[in-house]
Amino acid sequence: RQRQQLWLLVRKMASTSVVSERDEKVQEVLALGRELGPIGAFADPDDQSRIVEMARGLAKFSDPCPSEAPYRGIHRLVYSDSTGGSSGRLFGPVYGSVTQTFLDDDSNATFINSVEIGPFQIALRAQRQVVDDQTNKVIFQETTAKAFGRTLLTKQITGGGIWNYIFHGTIQDMDGTSKLVRVMEAPSLFVLEQTVE
Repeated sequence: RQRQQLWLLVRKMASTSVVSERDEKVQEVLALGRELGPIGAFADPDDQSRIVEMARGLAKFSDPCPSEAPYRGIHRLVYSDSTGGSSGRLFGPVYGSVTQTFLDDDSNATFINSVEIGPFQIALRAQRQVVDDQTNKVIFQETTAKAFGRTLLTKQITGGGIWNYIFHGTIQDMDGTSKLVRVMEAPSLFVLEQTVE
């Protein structure tokens, strides 16, 4: 809790010049991610390398202790160079839109990754655990498939992964919207955003 309060205080105290430079650099990554994504595996390898390099350059602008940040609500995938389903890729060139929804539980740890295409949805329920200031361990719990709002299948699963944060922070996007942006390697690059009300 004390780290969460520190995290919020640092965001409020950031100087205008640092925030402006940070916003600009993050906007560049978001813009390129939107251009190439969301499925980076479809992009030219040189472009994939370029966005990874740009994303890694954001580390110095990140808020402290992102692994303990209090996430809520819906976060949308902007870009991922993962070749698997976590990027929204279903098969061949077919992909859906990806969201990550954090549930309002006491631990602030449970979330659902969803891939939607038309009336179809595949959802993965998981939990995140703090490993250190920059890292979350993710533990898979169950997967659900739905069509037209009806559950077709729910299955308990095992496995998981690691989120290594490169950047975490709230910026002003080019359209003036405040956005929480997360850039992680898991180990593929993921860029997610959430509009902040």
